[in-house]
Amino acid sequence: MPPFALRELKVFERVPPRGAWTLIRTDLTTLRMFLAVYNLRNLTKAAEREHIAPSAISKRLQDLEFELGTPLFYRHTRGVTPTPAGEVLAGHVYRLFDDVNLMSAELSEYASGVRGQVRIHAHTSAMVEFLPDDIASFVQAFPEVRVALREETSPNVLQSTLDGVADLGIFAGNLPVPPGLQVRPYRQDRLAAVLPANHAMGGRASVTFSEIRDSDHISLESGSSLQVLLARQADSQGFELNTRMEVTTFESALRMVDVGLGVAIVPEGVVRIYAGNLNVRAVPLENDWAVRELMVCVRDEEKLTATARLMLHHLLGEAAPRSCQKTKALLPNR
Repeated sequence: MPPFALRELKVFERVPPRGAWTLIRTDLTTLRMFLAVYNLRNLTKAAEREHIAPSAISKRLQDLEFELGTPLFYRHTRGVTPTPAGEVLAGHVYRLFDDVNLMSAELSEYASGVRGQVRIHAHTSAMVEFLPDDIASFVQAFPEVRVALREETSPNVLQSTLDGVADLGIFAGNLPVPPGLQVRPYRQDRLAAVLPANHAMGGRASVTFSEIRDSDHISLESGSSLQVLLARQADSQGFELNTRMEVTTFESALRMVDVGLGVAIVPEGVVRIYAGNLNVRAVPLENDWAVRELMVCVRDEEKLTATARLMLHHLLGEAAPRSCQKTKALLPNR
């Protein structure tokens, strides 16, 4: 059954100034059969094409003529020919079907996901490293989709998705996931220690977290998933981070390292994007936990809008489900 089955069409004929309205109640099937008879000029041939008994199509036409209060065809032994009223009705019905097909096509784009809106809340690492390219390729494929993107800390991403404020959430996988969310793996990133160019460990192939424990740290705000992870790891190793200052962006953190105010731990992808003109050295952390899983969360994948489902499958590198396809026209064109 087509997604936009139209059971009944109400056509209003305006009557001057008394304000009354004549209601014509008919259905699109009857109008389609009227066009079949109009085009073929023969009830039997029209009935064959529409897979209906000639008596049934004749009854529909008689009812339509009764509703309209005027004959639509001249009947004769060789078939039928349209009356002037039939010619007028045919023109209107063709235009009507054109409009209904256009309506169906446009609404089908919402049903299939190729038009609409998807709301994404994501933590900073995903916003900087991966989402720009992923969203750019999605919008290129589906230019009629509006993407509402908001940067949040990972805890806020989880909460906003759970509350239904976001369709999709992307967060750092080191955080506990509250009940009521479904989670899928998205990407991985690796943490690196960003050091001033003259730092003693700047030439190393890798460092451990504990080796830079005594350095002044430029940290992101305390609620971020990265700082939660670093604080947890420091606590497990029996020390506390020496945080010299907190900043709100990775770019600011790297700039502070550049002028010698301390060291920062950030994803390697962030360094590639922001550190090009800075006099810093990025050294990978060799700790196992320094490789982070980034995750996508939704409340219920089955209940996502078609547009959000398209985006989810795009982010995960999966083919779109069959339900996310355009539908064909429902009615005959001119």
